[in-house]
Amino acid sequence: MVIYYMTNSQRVEALYKKHNSWLNACAFNLTSNKEAAEELVQNLYLKLLEMPNIEKIVFNEKDINLFYLYKMLKSDFLNGIKAKSKLISVQIKEDLVSSYAAEEYDEQEDENTEKLLQLVNTILTGSLHWFDSKLFTTYLDDDHSIQSLSDATKISKNAIFTSLRKTKTLIKQKAQDENLYN
Repeated sequence: MVIYYMTNSQRVEALYKKHNSWLNACAFNLTSNKEAAEELVQNLYLKLLEMPNIEKIVFNEKDINLFYLYKMLKSDFLNGIKAKSKLISVQIKEDLVSSYAAEEYDEQEDENTEKLLQLVNTILTGSLHWFDSKLFTTYLDDDHSIQSLSDATKISKNAIFTSLRKTKTLIKQKAQDENLYN
């Protein structure tokens, strides 16, 4: 049995001969730029030449871990993006500051909001069927979508939608009756 030893440069050469076009295609899919893709592949070859244990990636002329090579390409690409993007601090000009930030406190609006919350609480605990009330509070409190609520409870989306619509309509109507909602 003859054991054939390959140097790193022989392994990279075998990789180049067999998979260079595939590596360039993968790099182009990442960068969408031919020159940047070629540069990314060249950097990959340089890294492979410097690796002490390249035999774990390029086993021999036929067996090559292409997934690992793709991950190396993608990692280099993302690291390049990360290095190029830096946060830029922006000074806020005084004339661009919103006039709403300095708006005065409106006690009437605060009172109306408090009354509206009390009204919602009264509706949910009193005049509404327990099913509709529980569905509405679960929908709001747990930040569900109709789909996720349907999946979690095994209740049809149509039934949930109808219940939520009925509850919202009731709250709006009572709020309008008490002049809390326009």
